[in-house]
Amino acid sequence: MRKPITRRVSSPATALAALALTGLMAVAPALAATDVHPIIVPGQATQIQGVDQRLPPLSATGFYQAGAGFADEVRAYRASGQFVNDQRAVAKSAEKFLRKWLVRTCGDTSQEVCKPAVVFDVDDTLLDWYDLESAANFDMPYAQWLTYDEECAMPAIAPTRDLFNAAKKLGATVFIITGGNDAQRPVIVACLRARGITGWQKLVTRSPAQESLTALVYKSNARAEIEKQGWRIGFAIGDQISDSAGGHTAQGFLLPNPMYFIP
Repeated sequence: MRKPITRRVSSPATALAALALTGLMAVAPALAATDVHPIIVPGQATQIQGVDQRLPPLSATGFYQAGAGFADEVRAYRASGQFVNDQRAVAKSAEKFLRKWLVRTCGDTSQEVCKPAVVFDVDDTLLDWYDLESAANFDMPYAQWLTYDEECAMPAIAPTRDLFNAAKKLGATVFIITGGNDAQRPVIVACLRARGITGWQKLVTRSPAQESLTALVYKSNARAEIEKQGWRIGFAIGDQISDSAGGHTAQGFLLPNPMYFIP
């Protein structure tokens, strides 16, 4: 669930120029095998694997939405099947990593002693906002987000829901960290359960004192608190760099999101 942040790219032309300079220009590639590779973000040491978000640079410091200027490119990416193909590939890579990490980290030690954990984001990680964003020309007002939250108008994202369930079966404890605040918690919990996403250890939401924090600071601090309780975090997965950057996870995984960016 997003915060009401108003900063954004000044115009599609400005964003397009930034994309051209960084090699992350929005494109609608032909359906092909997804290249899940290291995502390098200046100033961030966290190891993150994923696919390029096809938006202005991943080191951006302000929130923005793709808007009407990129609507055709985003819709073409989705319609090609590559968007879902990329989601599936990242989720599979995360499961493969987790299997190996559990052996390296826990070995023959019981899960109760080893305390392995994984962390999931919610929006455009477990719940799919694409159709709603597309209807709003990828420039959705915050009030509209709140309405859709309450209606639970978002379907589950199958590859990450499958990863969520696979992680539990492998013995990892699942935590969820969302940008939604404490007041939204009942709605978030109800929607996840309605979409068959259950069995997490804890769902973390923002307290009033945390509202001013960037997503990166808020989420990395939340992972640090999980570690303080003795858990070892194998991976953090989300659709934003801020879902796993900032440390306190062995590996980050970045799902594609060509619709908006949250620092």
